[in-house]
Amino acid sequence: MSQGRPPYPRKDSAPKQRINEQIRIPEVLVIDEKGVSRGVMPTKEALKLADSVQLDLVEVAPNAKPPVCRILDYGKYKYQQNKKAKSPQSNQIKIKEVRLSPNIGAHDMMVRINQARGFINDKCKVQVTMTFSGREIIYVEEGEKRIQEMVDALQDVARVDSMPKRMGKKMTCILAPLSLPKSSSSDANKKQADSSEEQPSSRPADENARPPRPPRPAGDRPRHSDGPRPPRPAGDKPHRPGGSSRPNGGGSRPNGGSAPKRPQ
Repeated sequence: MSQGRPPYPRKDSAPKQRINEQIRIPEVLVIDEKGVSRGVMPTKEALKLADSVQLDLVEVAPNAKPPVCRILDYGKYKYQQNKKAKSPQSNQIKIKEVRLSPNIGAHDMMVRINQARGFINDKCKVQVTMTFSGREIIYVEEGEKRIQEMVDALQDVARVDSMPKRMGKKMTCILAPLSLPKSSSSDANKKQADSSEEQPSSRPADENARPPRPPRPAGDRPRHSDGPRPPRPAGDKPHRPGGSSRPNGGGSRPNGGSAPKRPQ
């Protein structure tokens, strides 16, 4: 009987954290519930110390020599670790959106400004989106004025992180709190725009490039696109294959035969 395919090796699961009687190291470094180091002691004595305060002995640094154990509530500790792993990164900045229209009223505009101010106070960036629907696309200048009005109203708490730019029927502008550092991407785009204005053409010339064609002399025959074609001389007739220059002449055919007769 042939042996079958050997089973795939199992992936090593994440090592579980050892607590209480699962710790079999003879000596450990103990940190009590108040965060005070108790020094190195036998594991049995550390377990008695944890039982005296009705808490658990948890191994937090198994690779240390000797391993480090803390006296704490293991259930609460595990909950905090899971919550910390699921929470978003602290340095991630949220972007909130505020929508406007070219014909927005004064009251609605004030509501949007207060809404954006609240987002900025929460350390969030604000994307101001101007939407042009239907024939409102002809009021682009009015939309720019509304965005500038919001920028001026929030200049005490925010700065322009991305200049207004139009994409189809939308115009967007991003505002950032003054407390946040300036993004390197916006500074790089601004420097690149300034350098392109100062140096319009920095492309080197190709030495092997083909020289431009010289202008045509005035006496040459004009092209068909430049004017009408000159008439053909009267005595000059085009040559036709078969020996006859007449369109319906009786010259010999290329194959030497006569024209086929039409069926009766």
